[in-house]
Amino acid sequence: MQRDTVRIYDTTLRDGLRNSGIVMTIEQKLAFVRQLEALNVDAIEIGYGGPSQIETMKQLSQAVTEPVVYGLSRVNIKDVDRVLESVERAKKPGVNIFHPVSDDFLRRAKRTRQQAIENTANAITYARQHVDHVVFATQDASRADSAFLVEICNAVIAAGAKTISIADSVSYALPQQFGELCAFLRTNTTGGRDILWSVHCHNEIGLAVANSLAAVEHGVRQIECTINGAGEGAGNTPLQPVIAALHKREDAFSAVTTAINHDQLAATGQMLSEISSR
Repeated sequence: MQRDTVRIYDTTLRDGLRNSGIVMTIEQKLAFVRQLEALNVDAIEIGYGGPSQIETMKQLSQAVTEPVVYGLSRVNIKDVDRVLESVERAKKPGVNIFHPVSDDFLRRAKRTRQQAIENTANAITYARQHVDHVVFATQDASRADSAFLVEICNAVIAAGAKTISIADSVSYALPQQFGELCAFLRTNTTGGRDILWSVHCHNEIGLAVANSLAAVEHGVRQIECTINGAGEGAGNTPLQPVIAALHKREDAFSAVTTAINHDQLAATGQMLSEISSR
């Protein structure tokens, strides 16, 4: 039986450094991004589309050849342009565009649902004119109205998004609920069977790994992780136990595999630990 590959999208250099207390020099970031390539992750998010990160992201984007290299962007076209500039020399450049989708986060952003759909679709269309790899990230999806989620996902697929990321941004979801949400979106979104679904979970209630694995059980084929679970507060989904679970419980995950180089797992975690302790 041919097994599906669960892609690993590493965001240590973006979300993992956000308010985490971990500070890296450019030399450390370059060494780390090369180590992520040695680990054989499928995608690396190297930064955010703010003006202060462009030069660093340019250097990082050229340091690897195999993974897709992403920058994170708001729907603001200036942000998208900064990310495009930052990754333009990457062999496989990509843009990850996020927008709030829960009513709570939409109120904070002072956006209506219709504005969210229109602005996001416009940003996706614009980014797709420049790069093939475009992700739409649904901020706070686990607390969003499911019908609205389908509506905005329909719009971004029509606009050209190749991947949709389902985010448990405030660590709210339980595994059964999150798995069912993933299955619902894959089934009810127009074109949902033809794109890559990804998950981005936070770990405040200790369920980031469980939620990510539940998503895989329901057809998701990309997990967004950080090494050692680095990130703000309780952190992001830690890469190592995800890989351990998929490998150790092959009986439960017999339909999938990953491309991760297991021989590099310990070295990658140790590198970040040494940087963090300095």
